[in-house]
Amino acid sequence: MYLCMDFFAVILPGVTLVLVIGLAVLAFRYLSLTREMEGRARQMFDEWKNSALEHDVSIRADILNREWVLEREKASRAEAVKQSGATIRGNITQHLLPYFPDFPWNPRDTRFIGTPVDLIVFSGLSEEKELGSIVFVEVKSGKTGTLSESQKKVKRYLENGGKVSFARIHTCDSSDTPIL
Repeated sequence: MYLCMDFFAVILPGVTLVLVIGLAVLAFRYLSLTREMEGRARQMFDEWKNSALEHDVSIRADILNREWVLEREKASRAEAVKQSGATIRGNITQHLLPYFPDFPWNPRDTRFIGTPVDLIVFSGLSEEKELGSIVFVEVKSGKTGTLSESQKKVKRYLENGGKVSFARIHTCDSSDTPIL
C-alpha cells in the first residue's frame, strides 16, 4: 500500500506539473488566437469601412461631376445662344450697313459678297461716270474686330499693289459649249 502511495506521491506532482504546463500552453494559445481573431476582425472591418467610404466618395464624386457637367453644359448653351445672337446681329449689320447715314459710299455702288470680305464698293458706278475706286470692305462688330487669316491675306495683297483683274465668263444655252 505504501508502494502505491509512493507511486502516486511521485507521479502526482509530475502529472500536476504537466497539467499546469498544458493549461498554461492552452491559455497562451487561446489568448494568441483571440488576439489574432480580433486583429483579423479589425482588419476586415477597416477594409469594409474603407471600401464603403471609397464607394460613398465615388458616388459623391460622380454626383458632383454630373452637376458640374450640367452647369457647364448650361453655361455653354447660354454662351452659344449669346454668340449666335451676336453672329446674327453682325450678319444683319453687314447687309444693312450701306444704308446707314454714316456709310461713306453710295449704297447703290455697294455689293455684298460675304467672304472673304463682306462688301465691295464700286465708287461712282451708279452715277454714270468714271469709276472712282474699288474698295474691299470688311465689317466687324464686337469687341476685337480682328481679321481672319484669309482677310489679312486679301488686305496685304491689296496694300502691296497686288494685281486685280477683270474676267468675263459667258455661258451659252444648254446646246452650246460655254465660252470663256
